[in-house]
Amino acid sequence: MKHTLTVTIKQKPILSLVYRIHLTLLVKPKLEFQNTIKQELEENPFLEEVLTIDPKIEYEPVVKDLTSRYYDEEDEEKIRSNRLVYKPTLMDILETQIDLEFEGIEREIAYEIVGNLDEKGLFKLPLEEIAKKLNVSVEKVEEVRKRLRYLEPTGIASRSIEEALLVQYEDKYGKDELAKKIIKEDLPHIATKGKEYLYEKYKDVDKEKIDKILFHIKTLNPYPTINFSSEIQQYVEPDVYIYDKGDSFEIVVNETGIPEIKLINPYKRLFSNKNLSPQAKEFLMEKLNKAKGIIEAIHQRKENLLKITKAIVKKQEEFLRKGKEFLKPLTLKDIAQEVGLHESTISRTVNSKYALTPQGLLPLKAFFSTKLQTSSGDVSTEKVKYMIQELIENEDKKKPLSDQAIVNILKEKGIKIARRTVTKYREELGIPDSRTRRIKV
Repeated sequence: MKHTLTVTIKQKPILSLVYRIHLTLLVKPKLEFQNTIKQELEENPFLEEVLTIDPKIEYEPVVKDLTSRYYDEEDEEKIRSNRLVYKPTLMDILETQIDLEFEGIEREIAYEIVGNLDEKGLFKLPLEEIAKKLNVSVEKVEEVRKRLRYLEPTGIASRSIEEALLVQYEDKYGKDELAKKIIKEDLPHIATKGKEYLYEKYKDVDKEKIDKILFHIKTLNPYPTINFSSEIQQYVEPDVYIYDKGDSFEIVVNETGIPEIKLINPYKRLFSNKNLSPQAKEFLMEKLNKAKGIIEAIHQRKENLLKITKAIVKKQEEFLRKGKEFLKPLTLKDIAQEVGLHESTISRTVNSKYALTPQGLLPLKAFFSTKLQTSSGDVSTEKVKYMIQELIENEDKKKPLSDQAIVNILKEKGIKIARRTVTKYREELGIPDSRTRRIKV
C-alpha cells in the first residue's frame, strides 16, 4: 500500500471572523455602529484614529429648517462633514409608519396597541380590551398586532421575548426551522449550559450551522426598544439623509461622530520581535485580522448603504416628493437586481436603518411595498387603496358605488382586482358598504 501525505491549508477561521465582523457591523443602526467603532479603537492595538480636524477652524453646530426641501449652498458646505442629528421620539417614528401602513379602523387599532406598549416595546395588554374599546373582533386586533411587529424597530408589539426574537430573525436572516426551535425551546438552557447543550440535543446537525444560528441570535434585540434611550423621550439618529435638490436628490450617509480609523504604521514590526511567544503571536495575528476586517467592513457598510439608498430613491422619487399615495411597488428582489447584491444583504442593510427625507424620518423598510398587476405595469396596494377612497369620496351619495362597480371602474383604468379584494381594502379603510353610505332622499 502506498502512503501519501496531503497538506491542506484551511482558511475557515479567518473567513468566519471576516463574516462575523461584516455581519455585525452591517446590521447595526448608526448609534450602535458608532459605539462599536469607538470600542474597537480602545481594545484593538492595531487600530488608531485618523484625526482630520483643522485646529484653525472653529466648529459650531448648525441647525437647519427641515420643512424646506431646498438648502442654502453655503450652509451645505458648512455641514457636509457634520450633518445635523434629527431626533424624533419613538412614537413619532411609529406613528409615521402606521400612517403609511394602515388605514381606517386598522390605523385606530394600531395606535391603541403602540399606546399600550411597555417600556421594553412588548404588548402585554389583553387583546379583548382593545377589541371592546373599538368595537372590533379580537381576531382583527391580533391581525394588526402581527403586522405591527414588522415595523421599525422590528419586533415591536410582540407578546414575549421569544416572539420578538423570532420576528427579528426571520426579518434579517429568513425562515429557519432549527433557529425557530432553538429560540422557542432552548434559550434558557443555552444561558445555563452553553452551546454544548445544543450540540448534544441536535447531534444530527452540523456544529457550524448551530454556531452560525447562535451568532445570528446574538445580533438580535430581546426587547425591541433596547437601542433607544431609557428616558421617556426615546430618540433615533438617521443613518442616511435624502435631500431634494429640485431636479435631483442628494444622498449622504450620516458619519457624524464615527471615528475614521486605520492600521497603526509599525504593526509589521511587532511580529519580527523574536521574544514573542507563539501564543502571543497568535493573539496578535487574530487582532490584526480583526482590525483589517473592521476597516473593510466599515467601507463596505457605507458603500452598500449609499448604493441601496440611491436605488430606492430612484424607484420612489414621486413618493418622496408627493406623499404616500405615490409609493410604488418595490421588493427586496427589485433592489437586489438593481445593485447586484443578494436579497439577504439588502434585507440586513435596510433593517433597523432610518432615512431623513422630505416626507420626514422613515425606516428604509417603509420604501418597500407590495403590488398588484395592471395592464400598464404594477401598482402598490397603497395606491389602489387611495384610488378606492377617492372614488368613494367623489361618488353620488344618492347612488353610492357598490364594490363591483368599483371593480369595473378600476378595470377600465387597467387594474385587475377581485371584488373580495376591493371589499377587503374598503373595510381596511374603515369605509362602510354602499347600502350604509346611501343618503335617503
